[in-house]
Amino acid sequence: MYKRFLRTKDGNIGILAGLVMLPAFALLGGGYDIMRATASATKLRGVLESAALAAASLTNARDVETVIQEYMEANLVNDPEVISGLDVEVVSDVALNSKTVEIIATSSVRTSFLRMVGIEELPVRATTKANQSKTTVELALVMDISSSMNGNKLAELKIAASDFVDQILNERNIDETSMSLIPFGGTVNIGPLFESHAVPPGGGNVDPEEEDYAVGTNVMSGNFRFSDGDKCIEYVDADFNDAPLPTLGRPQVPHFWKWNNFNPWCPTDKSDVLFNTNIKAELKTHIEGMTLSDGTGMDIGMMWGAKALSPEWRGVIGGQFADRPHAYNDEAMKVLVVMTDGEITAQFRPRDPEPGNVHDNRPKELNQPPNENVKGQNYGPWRNEYGRANSANQQTVVQKGSASSEADDDDAVAHFKRLCDEARTNNVVVYTIGFQIRAGQLSEELLDYCASDPSKYYLVEDLDIQSAFDSIAASVNSLRIVG
Repeated sequence: MYKRFLRTKDGNIGILAGLVMLPAFALLGGGYDIMRATASATKLRGVLESAALAAASLTNARDVETVIQEYMEANLVNDPEVISGLDVEVVSDVALNSKTVEIIATSSVRTSFLRMVGIEELPVRATTKANQSKTTVELALVMDISSSMNGNKLAELKIAASDFVDQILNERNIDETSMSLIPFGGTVNIGPLFESHAVPPGGGNVDPEEEDYAVGTNVMSGNFRFSDGDKCIEYVDADFNDAPLPTLGRPQVPHFWKWNNFNPWCPTDKSDVLFNTNIKAELKTHIEGMTLSDGTGMDIGMMWGAKALSPEWRGVIGGQFADRPHAYNDEAMKVLVVMTDGEITAQFRPRDPEPGNVHDNRPKELNQPPNENVKGQNYGPWRNEYGRANSANQQTVVQKGSASSEADDDDAVAHFKRLCDEARTNNVVVYTIGFQIRAGQLSEELLDYCASDPSKYYLVEDLDIQSAFDSIAASVNSLRIVG
Protein backbone atom coordinates (compact mmCIF):
# COMPACT_ATOMS: atom_id res chain seq x y z
CA MET A 1 0.00 0.00 0.00
CA TYR A 2 2.85 2.33 0.83
CA LYS A 3 4.54 1.67 -2.53
CA ARG A 4 1.27 2.27 -4.39
CA PHE A 5 0.84 5.61 -2.54
CA LEU A 6 4.25 6.76 -3.63
CA ARG A 7 3.56 5.81 -7.26
CA THR A 8 0.17 7.60 -7.41
CA LYS A 9 -0.30 10.07 -10.32
CA ASP A 10 -3.50 11.93 -9.29
CA GLY A 11 -3.56 15.57 -7.92
CA ASN A 12 -5.09 14.98 -4.55
CA ILE A 13 -1.82 15.40 -2.67
CA GLY A 14 -1.03 18.63 -4.58
CA ILE A 15 -4.40 20.08 -3.77
CA LEU A 16 -3.98 19.13 -0.14
CA ALA A 17 -0.50 20.63 -0.04
CA GLY A 18 -1.77 23.86 -1.60
CA LEU A 19 -4.53 24.14 0.92
CA VAL A 20 -1.99 23.75 3.73
CA MET A 21 0.64 26.10 2.25
CA LEU A 22 -1.71 29.05 1.60
CA PRO A 23 -2.42 29.90 5.28
CA ALA A 24 1.14 29.01 6.19
CA PHE A 25 2.44 31.46 3.58
CA ALA A 26 -0.02 34.12 4.77
CA LEU A 27 1.06 33.53 8.36
CA LEU A 28 4.73 33.82 7.54
CA GLY A 29 4.19 36.92 5.40
CA GLY A 30 1.93 38.35 8.08
CA GLY A 31 5.01 38.87 10.27
CA TYR A 32 6.19 41.36 7.69
CA ASP A 33 2.81 43.14 7.76
CA ILE A 34 2.90 43.32 11.56
CA MET A 35 6.47 44.61 11.46
CA ARG A 36 5.39 47.39 9.10
CA ALA A 37 2.48 48.35 11.35
CA THR A 38 4.72 48.36 14.43
CA ALA A 39 7.32 50.54 12.70
CA SER A 40 4.61 52.99 11.63
CA ALA A 41 3.25 53.14 15.21
CA THR A 42 6.75 53.78 16.58
CA LYS A 43 7.36 56.57 14.08
CA LEU A 44 3.93 58.04 14.78
CA ARG A 45 4.61 58.02 18.51
CA GLY A 46 7.90 59.87 18.02
CA VAL A 47 6.24 62.51 15.87
CA LEU A 48 3.47 62.89 18.45
CA GLU A 49 5.96 63.37 21.28
CA SER A 50 7.77 66.14 19.42
CA ALA A 51 4.49 67.78 18.45
CA ALA A 52 3.16 67.63 22.02
CA LEU A 53 6.35 69.12 23.48
CA ALA A 54 6.27 71.96 20.96
CA ALA A 55 2.58 72.64 21.51
CA ALA A 56 2.94 72.51 25.32
CA SER A 57 5.85 74.94 25.40
CA LEU A 58 5.03 77.99 27.46
CA THR A 59 7.13 80.08 25.08
CA ASN A 60 4.96 79.03 22.11
CA ALA A 61 1.92 81.29 21.89
CA ARG A 62 0.54 79.70 18.70
CA ASP A 63 -2.63 77.64 18.53
CA VAL A 64 -2.06 74.14 19.94
CA GLU A 65 -3.85 72.23 17.18
CA THR A 66 -2.11 74.21 14.44
CA VAL A 67 1.31 73.40 15.88
CA ILE A 68 0.43 69.71 16.09
CA GLN A 69 -0.93 69.56 12.54
CA GLU A 70 2.19 71.18 11.13
CA TYR A 71 4.42 68.73 12.98
CA MET A 72 2.42 65.74 11.72
CA GLU A 73 2.47 66.86 8.12
CA ALA A 74 6.18 67.74 8.12
CA ASN A 75 7.35 64.53 9.77
CA LEU A 76 5.00 61.95 8.21
CA VAL A 77 5.51 63.11 4.63
CA ASN A 78 7.35 59.87 3.78
CA ASP A 79 4.56 57.73 5.20
CA PRO A 80 1.58 58.83 3.05
CA GLU A 81 -0.46 55.74 3.84
CA VAL A 82 -0.47 56.50 7.56
CA ILE A 83 -1.13 60.21 7.23
CA SER A 84 -3.92 59.78 4.69
CA GLY A 85 -6.03 57.81 7.13
CA LEU A 86 -4.86 59.60 10.24
CA ASP A 87 -7.39 60.57 12.89
CA VAL A 88 -6.01 62.89 15.57
CA GLU A 89 -7.69 63.85 18.84
CA VAL A 90 -6.14 66.72 20.85
CA VAL A 91 -6.96 67.49 24.46
CA SER A 92 -5.30 70.62 25.84
CA ASP A 93 -5.46 72.54 29.09
CA VAL A 94 -3.90 76.00 28.93
CA ALA A 95 -3.60 78.04 32.13
CA LEU A 96 -1.60 81.09 33.16
CA ASN A 97 1.33 79.10 34.55
CA SER A 98 0.96 75.74 32.80
CA LYS A 99 0.03 74.03 29.57
CA THR A 100 -0.90 70.37 29.13
CA VAL A 101 -1.34 68.74 25.72
CA GLU A 102 -2.50 65.16 25.12
CA ILE A 103 -2.62 63.65 21.58
CA ILE A 104 -4.34 60.42 20.56
CA ALA A 105 -3.69 59.40 16.94
CA THR A 106 -5.08 56.38 15.03
CA SER A 107 -4.50 55.19 11.47
CA SER A 108 -3.91 51.93 9.62
CA VAL A 109 -1.62 50.25 7.11
CA ARG A 110 -2.81 47.98 4.29
CA THR A 111 -1.53 44.40 4.50
CA SER A 112 0.32 42.55 1.77
CA PHE A 113 0.04 39.00 3.08
CA LEU A 114 -2.60 38.91 5.78
CA ARG A 115 -5.22 39.93 3.22
CA MET A 116 -4.95 36.32 1.96
CA VAL A 117 -6.75 35.31 5.13
CA GLY A 118 -9.18 38.22 5.11
CA ILE A 119 -7.22 40.83 7.12
CA GLU A 120 -7.13 43.87 4.82
CA GLU A 121 -5.41 46.34 7.19
CA LEU A 122 -3.75 46.61 10.61
CA PRO A 123 -4.49 49.42 13.06
CA VAL A 124 -1.80 51.94 14.04
CA ARG A 125 -2.30 53.83 17.31
CA ALA A 126 -0.12 56.14 19.39
CA THR A 127 -0.73 58.43 22.36
CA THR A 128 1.41 60.94 24.20
CA LYS A 129 1.05 63.67 26.78
CA ALA A 130 3.26 66.68 27.51
CA ASN A 131 3.13 69.29 30.23
CA GLN A 132 5.08 72.41 30.99
CA SER A 133 4.48 74.48 34.08
CA LYS A 134 6.04 77.75 35.09
CA THR A 135 7.13 77.49 38.68
CA THR A 136 6.56 80.42 40.99
CA VAL A 137 9.93 81.90 41.93
CA GLU A 138 10.89 83.67 45.14
CA LEU A 139 14.38 85.17 44.91
CA ALA A 140 16.55 86.93 47.49
CA LEU A 141 19.54 88.92 46.23
CA VAL A 142 22.18 89.45 48.95
CA MET A 143 24.72 92.10 47.88
CA ASP A 144 27.97 93.21 49.48
CA ILE A 145 28.16 97.02 49.76
CA SER A 146 31.18 97.08 52.06
CA SER A 147 33.78 99.83 51.71
CA SER A 148 35.98 97.68 49.47
CA MET A 149 33.22 97.91 46.84
CA ASN A 150 34.04 101.59 46.29
CA GLY A 151 34.63 103.10 42.87
CA ASN A 152 33.99 101.02 39.76
CA LYS A 153 33.07 97.88 41.66
CA LEU A 154 29.91 99.35 43.17
CA ALA A 155 29.04 100.99 39.85
CA GLU A 156 29.42 97.67 37.99
CA LEU A 157 27.37 95.86 40.64
CA LYS A 158 24.52 98.35 40.25
CA ILE A 159 24.46 97.94 36.46
CA ALA A 160 24.59 94.13 36.65
CA ALA A 161 22.01 93.84 39.43
CA SER A 162 19.62 96.20 37.68
CA ASP A 163 19.87 94.21 34.46
CA PHE A 164 19.40 91.02 36.50
CA VAL A 165 16.07 92.40 37.70
CA ASP A 166 14.99 92.91 34.07
CA GLN A 167 15.95 89.37 33.13
CA ILE A 168 14.27 87.68 36.10
CA LEU A 169 11.14 89.84 35.89
CA ASN A 170 10.63 89.54 32.15
CA GLU A 171 7.20 89.72 30.52
CA ARG A 172 6.69 85.95 30.65
CA ASN A 173 7.67 85.53 34.30
CA ILE A 174 6.91 88.71 36.18
CA ASP A 175 3.49 87.68 37.50
CA GLU A 176 4.88 84.55 39.17
CA THR A 177 8.11 86.06 40.51
CA SER A 178 8.98 88.05 43.61
CA MET A 179 12.34 89.49 44.63
CA SER A 180 13.92 90.71 47.84
CA LEU A 181 17.04 92.88 48.08
CA ILE A 182 19.39 92.55 51.04
CA PRO A 183 22.40 94.89 50.85
CA PHE A 184 24.92 94.28 53.64
CA GLY A 185 27.98 96.03 54.94
CA GLY A 186 28.95 95.66 58.57
CA THR A 187 25.37 94.54 59.15
CA VAL A 188 21.93 94.91 57.51
CA ASN A 189 19.61 97.90 57.75
CA ILE A 190 16.32 96.10 58.40
CA GLY A 191 14.14 99.11 57.61
CA PRO A 192 11.35 100.72 59.65
CA LEU A 193 8.92 97.76 59.51
CA PHE A 194 11.25 95.26 61.11
CA GLU A 195 12.84 97.77 63.43
CA SER A 196 9.43 98.40 64.96
CA HIS A 197 8.90 94.64 65.20
CA ALA A 198 12.25 93.82 66.82
CA VAL A 199 13.32 96.81 68.90
CA PRO A 200 11.68 97.76 72.21
CA PRO A 201 9.80 101.07 72.02
CA GLY A 202 10.73 104.27 73.80
CA GLY A 203 10.18 102.68 77.19
CA GLY A 204 13.43 100.77 76.81
CA ASN A 205 16.83 101.98 77.90
CA VAL A 206 17.07 105.09 75.72
CA ASP A 207 20.52 106.64 75.21
CA PRO A 208 22.18 104.63 77.99
CA GLU A 209 25.07 105.93 80.07
CA GLU A 210 28.52 104.63 79.31
CA GLU A 211 28.60 102.50 82.46
CA ASP A 212 25.42 100.72 81.30
CA TYR A 213 26.81 100.07 77.86
CA ALA A 214 30.50 99.55 78.61
CA VAL A 215 32.75 96.56 77.99
CA GLY A 216 31.44 93.45 79.73
CA THR A 217 27.81 94.55 79.88
CA ASN A 218 25.19 92.20 78.50
CA VAL A 219 24.16 94.26 75.52
CA MET A 220 21.45 91.81 74.48
CA SER A 221 19.47 92.27 77.70
CA GLY A 222 19.82 96.04 77.76
CA ASN A 223 16.77 96.88 75.58
CA PHE A 224 18.79 99.78 74.24
CA ARG A 225 17.37 102.43 71.95
CA PHE A 226 19.20 105.47 70.66
CA SER A 227 17.73 108.79 69.69
CA ASP A 228 20.25 109.03 66.85
CA GLY A 229 20.45 105.30 66.17
CA ASP A 230 20.08 103.53 62.84
CA LYS A 231 17.75 100.70 61.81
CA CYS A 232 20.22 97.99 62.76
CA ILE A 233 20.00 95.60 65.68
CA GLU A 234 22.13 93.20 67.71
CA TYR A 235 21.93 89.43 67.12
CA VAL A 236 22.59 86.31 69.13
CA ASP A 237 23.72 82.89 67.96
CA ALA A 238 20.14 81.58 67.91
CA ASP A 239 19.10 84.21 65.32
CA PHE A 240 21.16 82.72 62.50
CA ASN A 241 18.45 80.69 60.85
CA ASP A 242 15.24 81.38 58.92
CA ALA A 243 13.02 81.77 62.00
CA PRO A 244 11.33 85.04 63.01
CA LEU A 245 13.03 87.26 65.54
CA PRO A 246 11.39 87.62 68.94
CA THR A 247 8.98 90.54 69.07
CA LEU A 248 10.58 93.58 70.71
CA GLY A 249 13.46 91.37 71.76
CA ARG A 250 16.57 92.86 70.15
CA PRO A 251 18.38 96.09 71.11
CA GLN A 252 19.11 98.81 68.59
CA VAL A 253 22.69 99.53 67.58
CA PRO A 254 23.90 103.13 67.94
CA HIS A 255 25.11 104.90 64.86
CA PHE A 256 28.87 104.62 64.51
CA TRP A 257 31.55 104.45 61.89
CA LYS A 258 34.42 102.02 61.69
CA TRP A 259 38.03 102.99 61.67
CA ASN A 260 39.20 102.44 58.11
CA ASN A 261 36.93 104.02 55.50
CA PHE A 262 34.62 106.42 57.35
CA ASN A 263 31.47 104.71 56.10
CA PRO A 264 28.73 103.90 58.61
CA TRP A 265 28.76 100.38 60.04
CA CYS A 266 24.98 100.23 59.67
CA PRO A 267 24.03 100.81 56.01
CA THR A 268 22.14 104.03 55.35
CA ASP A 269 18.38 104.05 54.73
CA LYS A 270 19.12 104.12 50.99
CA SER A 271 20.64 100.67 51.47
CA ASP A 272 18.00 99.05 53.65
CA VAL A 273 16.16 95.84 52.82
CA LEU A 274 13.38 95.63 50.25
CA PHE A 275 11.20 92.55 50.48
CA ASN A 276 8.77 90.54 48.37
CA THR A 277 8.05 92.68 45.33
CA ASN A 278 7.97 92.42 41.55
CA ILE A 279 7.81 96.16 40.86
CA LYS A 280 10.86 96.56 38.65
CA ALA A 281 11.10 100.32 38.95
CA GLU A 282 11.14 100.09 42.75
CA LEU A 283 13.81 97.39 42.76
CA LYS A 284 16.03 99.18 40.27
CA THR A 285 15.72 102.54 42.04
CA HIS A 286 16.69 100.85 45.28
CA ILE A 287 19.74 99.26 43.68
CA GLU A 288 20.83 102.54 42.12
CA GLY A 289 20.61 104.33 45.48
CA MET A 290 22.81 101.92 47.45
CA THR A 291 25.69 103.50 49.38
CA LEU A 292 28.71 101.96 51.07
CA SER A 293 28.91 100.56 54.59
CA ASP A 294 32.02 99.67 56.59
CA GLY A 295 32.53 95.99 57.41
CA THR A 296 31.65 92.69 55.71
CA GLY A 297 28.89 90.97 57.65
CA MET A 298 28.33 88.10 55.21
CA ASP A 299 26.68 86.02 57.91
CA ILE A 300 24.13 88.76 58.67
CA GLY A 301 23.41 89.32 54.98
CA MET A 302 22.95 85.57 54.50
CA MET A 303 20.68 85.41 57.54
CA TRP A 304 18.30 88.00 56.14
CA GLY A 305 18.41 86.32 52.74
CA ALA A 306 17.21 83.12 54.42
CA LYS A 307 14.52 84.93 56.38
CA ALA A 308 13.29 86.65 53.20
CA LEU A 309 12.43 83.19 51.80
CA SER A 310 11.13 81.59 54.98
CA PRO A 311 7.43 80.60 55.12
CA GLU A 312 7.51 81.57 58.81
CA TRP A 313 7.65 85.22 57.68
CA ARG A 314 4.48 85.03 55.58
CA GLY A 315 2.20 87.93 56.42
CA VAL A 316 5.02 89.77 58.19
CA ILE A 317 7.47 90.40 55.41
CA GLY A 318 5.24 92.89 53.57
CA GLY A 319 5.52 93.55 49.86
CA GLN A 320 3.19 92.84 46.95
CA PHE A 321 2.44 89.17 47.71
CA ALA A 322 0.40 88.51 50.84
CA ASP A 323 0.62 84.72 50.36
CA ARG A 324 4.42 84.66 50.28
CA PRO A 325 6.88 83.29 51.18
CA HIS A 326 5.37 79.92 50.22
CA ALA A 327 6.05 76.75 52.14
CA TYR A 328 9.24 74.89 51.33
CA ASN A 329 8.80 72.17 48.70
CA ASP A 330 5.54 73.82 47.64
CA GLU A 331 4.91 75.01 44.10
CA ALA A 332 7.46 77.80 44.59
CA MET A 333 11.13 77.58 43.67
CA LYS A 334 13.24 79.53 46.15
CA VAL A 335 16.50 81.07 44.96
CA LEU A 336 19.20 82.78 47.02
CA VAL A 337 21.99 84.74 45.29
CA VAL A 338 24.90 85.81 47.52
CA MET A 339 27.57 88.18 46.21
CA THR A 340 30.64 89.44 48.07
CA ASP A 341 34.01 90.96 47.23
CA GLY A 342 35.89 90.29 50.44
CA GLU A 343 36.53 88.27 53.54
CA ILE A 344 33.88 87.83 56.18
CA THR A 345 34.74 90.00 59.20
CA ALA A 346 34.12 90.12 62.91
CA GLN A 347 31.28 92.41 63.91
CA PHE A 348 31.67 95.22 66.42
CA ARG A 349 29.77 97.70 68.49
CA PRO A 350 31.12 100.84 70.24
CA ARG A 351 32.59 100.59 73.71
CA ASP A 352 30.42 103.47 74.79
CA PRO A 353 27.40 105.25 73.32
CA GLU A 354 28.58 108.79 73.86
CA PRO A 355 29.58 111.20 71.05
CA GLY A 356 33.20 110.84 70.08
CA ASN A 357 35.22 107.64 70.05
CA VAL A 358 33.66 105.50 67.33
CA HIS A 359 30.09 106.50 68.15
CA ASP A 360 29.37 108.99 65.43
CA ASN A 361 27.14 111.76 66.73
CA ARG A 362 28.40 114.34 64.26
CA PRO A 363 26.08 116.79 62.55
CA LYS A 364 24.77 115.58 59.20
CA GLU A 365 26.84 118.12 57.29
CA LEU A 366 29.94 116.46 58.74
CA ASN A 367 28.79 112.93 57.90
CA GLN A 368 31.83 112.48 55.66
CA PRO A 369 35.36 113.76 56.24
CA PRO A 370 36.71 116.48 53.94
CA ASN A 371 37.03 115.74 50.23
CA GLU A 372 35.14 112.47 50.46
CA ASN A 373 38.01 110.55 52.05
CA VAL A 374 40.66 111.27 49.42
CA LYS A 375 43.53 108.87 49.87
CA GLY A 376 46.34 110.47 51.86
CA GLN A 377 44.11 113.22 53.24
CA ASN A 378 45.20 114.52 56.65
CA TYR A 379 42.33 113.78 59.02
CA GLY A 380 44.13 114.83 62.18
CA PRO A 381 41.98 117.92 63.01
CA TRP A 382 38.79 116.06 62.03
CA ARG A 383 39.64 113.10 64.28
CA ASN A 384 40.55 115.33 67.20
CA GLU A 385 37.17 117.04 67.08
CA TYR A 386 34.96 114.07 66.28
CA GLY A 387 36.75 111.07 67.73
CA ARG A 388 39.75 108.89 67.05
CA ALA A 389 39.13 106.28 64.37
CA ASN A 390 40.79 103.05 65.47
CA SER A 391 39.86 99.58 66.59
CA ALA A 392 40.64 100.30 70.24
CA ASN A 393 37.36 102.18 70.42
CA GLN A 394 35.26 99.13 69.45
CA GLN A 395 34.56 95.76 70.97
CA THR A 396 33.75 92.58 69.11
CA VAL A 397 30.38 90.95 69.69
CA VAL A 398 30.73 88.33 66.93
CA GLN A 399 34.12 86.77 66.27
CA LYS A 400 35.14 86.07 62.69
CA GLY A 401 36.01 82.40 63.05
CA SER A 402 38.16 80.38 60.66
CA ALA A 403 37.91 77.76 57.92
CA SER A 404 37.77 75.08 60.61
CA SER A 405 34.67 76.58 62.23
CA GLU A 406 31.77 74.13 62.31
CA ALA A 407 28.20 75.19 61.62
CA ASP A 408 27.26 74.73 65.28
CA ASP A 409 30.00 77.08 66.51
CA ASP A 410 29.19 80.66 67.57
CA ASP A 411 31.16 82.87 65.19
CA ALA A 412 30.57 84.57 61.84
CA VAL A 413 31.97 81.73 59.70
CA ALA A 414 29.92 79.15 61.58
CA HIS A 415 26.78 81.25 61.25
CA PHE A 416 27.29 81.51 57.50
CA LYS A 417 27.86 77.77 57.11
CA ARG A 418 24.82 76.99 59.24
CA LEU A 419 22.60 79.13 57.03
CA CYS A 420 23.98 77.48 53.88
CA ASP A 421 23.26 74.02 55.33
CA GLU A 422 19.72 75.07 56.23
CA ALA A 423 19.11 76.46 52.72
CA ARG A 424 20.17 73.18 51.10
CA THR A 425 17.99 71.19 53.52
CA ASN A 426 15.01 73.31 52.49
CA ASN A 427 15.79 72.87 48.75
CA VAL A 428 16.68 76.54 48.28
CA VAL A 429 18.79 76.95 45.13
CA VAL A 430 21.88 78.91 46.19
CA TYR A 431 24.13 80.80 43.75
CA THR A 432 27.27 82.55 44.99
CA ILE A 433 29.49 85.18 43.35
CA GLY A 434 33.03 86.05 44.42
CA PHE A 435 33.79 89.49 42.97
CA GLN A 436 37.57 89.88 42.70
CA ILE A 437 38.16 87.82 45.83
CA ARG A 438 41.44 86.05 46.43
CA ALA A 439 41.24 82.55 44.99
CA GLY A 440 41.90 79.81 47.52
CA GLN A 441 41.23 82.05 50.54
CA LEU A 442 38.50 81.74 53.17
CA SER A 443 35.95 83.76 51.21
CA GLU A 444 36.21 81.44 48.20
CA GLU A 445 35.98 78.39 50.44
CA LEU A 446 32.80 79.75 52.01
CA LEU A 447 31.18 80.67 48.68
CA ASP A 448 32.05 77.29 47.19
CA TYR A 449 30.72 75.60 50.34
CA CYS A 450 27.45 77.51 50.16
CA ALA A 451 26.56 77.09 46.48
CA SER A 452 24.03 74.36 45.74
CA ASP A 453 26.58 72.71 43.45
CA PRO A 454 29.98 73.71 42.00
CA SER A 455 28.39 75.05 38.83
CA LYS A 456 26.53 77.66 40.88
CA TYR A 457 29.64 79.34 42.27
CA TYR A 458 31.05 82.14 40.09
CA LEU A 459 34.51 83.64 40.53
CA VAL A 460 34.69 87.05 38.83
CA GLU A 461 38.35 87.96 38.48
CA ASP A 462 37.84 91.25 36.61
CA LEU A 463 35.07 93.85 36.64
CA ASP A 464 32.75 91.76 34.45
CA ILE A 465 30.26 90.84 37.17
CA GLN A 466 27.56 91.27 34.51
CA SER A 467 28.44 87.88 33.01
CA ALA A 468 27.91 86.11 36.32
CA PHE A 469 24.50 87.70 36.82
CA ASP A 470 23.54 86.92 33.20
CA SER A 471 24.43 83.27 33.68
CA ILE A 472 22.47 83.03 36.92
CA ALA A 473 19.43 84.68 35.33
CA ALA A 474 19.53 82.21 32.44
CA SER A 475 19.84 79.31 34.87
CA VAL A 476 16.94 80.49 37.01
CA ASN A 477 14.70 81.02 33.99
CA SER A 478 15.58 77.53 32.77
CA LEU A 479 14.92 75.90 36.14
CA ARG A 480 11.52 77.54 36.46
CA ILE A 481 10.20 75.61 33.41
CA VAL A 482 9.46 71.96 34.20
CA GLY A 483 7.94 69.21 32.10
